[in-house]
Amino acid sequence: MRPSLRTALTGVTAGALVCVLASCSVSGSDNAADGTVTITVSGRPPATSAAALKIFNARVAEFEKANPKIRITTNEYQYDQQSFQTKVGGGSLETVVRVPLTEMSGLIKRRQIADLTTDFKGLKHSGDFNQVVLGAAKGLDGKIYGIPTEEYALGLVYNRDLFKKAGLDPDKPPTTWPEVRAAARAISAKTGATGYAQMTKENAGGWMLTAMACSFGDDMQEESGGKWVNTFDRSGSGAEKSLKALKEMRWADQSMGKNQLRNLTDMEKDFSAGMIGMTIAGPSIINHYILQYKGDPETIGLSAMPTDGSSKRTLTGGAVAVVSPRATAQQREAAAKFIDFYYLAPKYDVALGEKDAASMKKDGAVVGAPTVPFYKPAIADPVQAAIDELANVPVAHFAPYAKALDEYELAIEPPVEAQNVYKVLDSAVQAVLTRRDADPAEQLKKAASQVKSQVERAQH
Repeated sequence: MRPSLRTALTGVTAGALVCVLASCSVSGSDNAADGTVTITVSGRPPATSAAALKIFNARVAEFEKANPKIRITTNEYQYDQQSFQTKVGGGSLETVVRVPLTEMSGLIKRRQIADLTTDFKGLKHSGDFNQVVLGAAKGLDGKIYGIPTEEYALGLVYNRDLFKKAGLDPDKPPTTWPEVRAAARAISAKTGATGYAQMTKENAGGWMLTAMACSFGDDMQEESGGKWVNTFDRSGSGAEKSLKALKEMRWADQSMGKNQLRNLTDMEKDFSAGMIGMTIAGPSIINHYILQYKGDPETIGLSAMPTDGSSKRTLTGGAVAVVSPRATAQQREAAAKFIDFYYLAPKYDVALGEKDAASMKKDGAVVGAPTVPFYKPAIADPVQAAIDELANVPVAHFAPYAKALDEYELAIEPPVEAQNVYKVLDSAVQAVLTRRDADPAEQLKKAASQVKSQVERAQH
């Protein structure tokens, strides 16, 4: 996922533009004698975000009207790892907090979040939920410990104009890494732009390398003896194959340009400026390209994650709403209802999905960027069709990506110390792309040795 939760949630539906984290009293004293239950919804938008705050307050009021026995108070708490652990240790954790997917395995193992299996089953359309999406919220025991609220999958974003200038068909983007390599050579040779670029800084290098490894059919960690261990440094790993592919494009083909030190923002800026033909990103880049960098919607394309041809896999990320283990049964049920109302209903209710899309369009936001379906096609497709009717971007330009969401396995990021793993892998990627003599296998072994103790300590 992106290095921070706040960044990861950019470019979702209007109902999810606000970072809402539902929570309740840890003491359980908010269960009144008349049956009224109080939960606290944190993540309230600040007063400086007047439009978002207005939407937030309206939705809370609407929920309370529909559920007169549930009372909601609000605060502005936003998740971060340090404050979360402090709150858990001090017994002051809000009842429901949205956390990155990468945090789930640790929170479950340390028993810092509640079992929501029963509460989830009580939600509307829970039986129609996309099991791939729900997988991120499940423990090894099969129980459900959270409710996904946003999820994205990485794909190949490309400049359609540069494709045309290079003699490539923008409606038939590359689907394998060898095809990416060939397209990158053509773009570089015929347009002068960088054919293919990859993020390498601020943990994004490790993140993208992990995405590539997934596309080669591999993972960065595996469970062994009840614990997770790093596997990216094994001979012939997906990470090694990925670094070798990047090395060939960088040094043999000269199709990756000279600048190899970009973070997420750098990449989006350079891509939006027409300097880069292809890169790996999530759908949120469409929003940034159009709204922040004023890019032409007709120019950007999004396709499936390239693979090595043997499997169809891509990396996923997003957020999960989790509940404090100290919440009462009534509070857990109330929190689950709010999460369903605020986050999930627009994904299964055609009228709500259409309403949110119309509101976004009126406010000048992007409507029509593809999203990971949270429900089975019978439920999700009518909602998506209603949204597409209101699209203000060329939906057809993202069709290869949308189609792949039904065909690809969505791989979850490394479950233990993902950000520290990404951090050490930044150096491995940078070394291969800045030094012709850097050996991919050697760089991966070096990275593995640097993070080994952190991964082990995190599981004690």
